[in-house]
Amino acid sequence: MSQTKYTFAVESLRKFADPITPGRARFFTVVNTKFLPTDFPLETNPREQNLNSKVARKIRDSFLGPDSGSLFHLLNRGLLLSADSVSFDNQKDEITIVMSNLQTHGVVDGGHTYKVITGNQALASEPRYVTLEIMTGVEDDFEAIAGARNTSVQVKEKSLAELEGKLDNIKAVIRGLPFAGDVAYKENEEKAVDVQDVIAILTIFHNDRNTTHPVYAYSSKGRTLQVYLEGIDGYKKLEPVAKEIFKLHDHIKKTFPELYKDTGGRPGALKEIGYKNGKLRWPLYFSPKIGGDLERTAYDVPSGFVYPILGAMRFLLDKDSATGNYKWKTDPLKLYDKVVGTKLVELTIDASSELGRNPMAVGKSSRHWEGLYNYVAATYLTKTATS
Repeated sequence: MSQTKYTFAVESLRKFADPITPGRARFFTVVNTKFLPTDFPLETNPREQNLNSKVARKIRDSFLGPDSGSLFHLLNRGLLLSADSVSFDNQKDEITIVMSNLQTHGVVDGGHTYKVITGNQALASEPRYVTLEIMTGVEDDFEAIAGARNTSVQVKEKSLAELEGKLDNIKAVIRGLPFAGDVAYKENEEKAVDVQDVIAILTIFHNDRNTTHPVYAYSSKGRTLQVYLEGIDGYKKLEPVAKEIFKLHDHIKKTFPELYKDTGGRPGALKEIGYKNGKLRWPLYFSPKIGGDLERTAYDVPSGFVYPILGAMRFLLDKDSATGNYKWKTDPLKLYDKVVGTKLVELTIDASSELGRNPMAVGKSSRHWEGLYNYVAATYLTKTATS
């Protein structure tokens, strides 16, 4: 695998070895933005960079402000990078960052900041600085780290939407479902399910809002919240099919390992799927509880596998001509179990193999989403024509 090296001047460097996993480390440095490389990979950032957003405008104002610019490295969280390795030449005060995998190395958090800096550096009248945090040895847990580090803006927008009553339609759509009482709508609310995950899953099936395959439902939860807020009333159309949507989500996670076994595979041997000696560790958040506790599975099937399969099943939605609400063309769970499930799992594992065994890359692959969708469409139409 080819390597890319970035060598540039920095002010200082501090290294912190990981206290749990040997080989992992975190490095912190401050760099004059005029020395910052302009071609760091951005494929690793799960949030799309919208430079016309309110967030981007605030970052730009801070970066270029005559008063705030000199404090930029203190006012801004900076950039989080993932890399193969980091070295420091203390004679030249230069850092060298090595990256080799576009799916796990690059800008993990701070994509808006990075785009603003690289696009506006020439306009800054005085030196500007930014803080870099660089992680090494985190490839196996990259998806979890990227997801956790890209939540702050979304949390604020979610809390404001709840305060203004704009999430009431979501509450109505999921009313009576097994997880309805376990959804967190506000910041720091300690409940098992984040409303943004609920919105993302519903958005996958909101065909009125999707002119293309809704890859963003996986890659940018913040964008799905914006899509919802731009068309709140339209989500009411999903209420008649919501029960099956969330049941299908957990059903895919639960049955994925067995369907993979049907293809001759060993799910416990895949690094993309969590497995700990057969113990029931991973919860199914949208399923009915068992004895007051969440149902759990022995395998942790990542969302990067589940979301594209869900996206394929949205072909089975139709519109009720009388009400305008969504309805199913056929029972989605029966079609999944008896007709398409095994093939969708096989295609997903094939895509993962092609993309470096990286679930995040699978979840962000529009080609993969399209392939699964086309398979369900062709299979359903063929089945209908011959029945």
